[in-house]
Amino acid sequence: MVASGFITFTSGRLCRPATSKSEEEEALVLVLKEAEVVLPWAGMVDKLAERERLMKEREATRDRIARLNERLGDSAFLAKAPTHIVEKEKGKLHTLEDKLERLESELSQLE
Repeated sequence: MVASGFITFTSGRLCRPATSKSEEEEALVLVLKEAEVVLPWAGMVDKLAERERLMKEREATRDRIARLNERLGDSAFLAKAPTHIVEKEKGKLHTLEDKLERLESELSQLE
């Protein structure tokens, strides 16, 4: 059933909302654009594989940040690009920097 743009499920439970994650609780953390999904793993996920996944994602994020910094540091780009495009690129950079910070935090918790 769809009501006011929300889907109502008649049976089943998808997840249990939480206000914060426990520092002691071991969990799989998926760092998304503007959110983190925390799934308690309690032996379900290989920590080494998760660490490797986070490290790869961190490197990819660093590469994207470097490319955006290069573009935003290019005076020719800044002179020719419309203001809204420059602002959009700055927004992407800010989002990626936030994501990198969260990835670093999650990696440090795995060690």
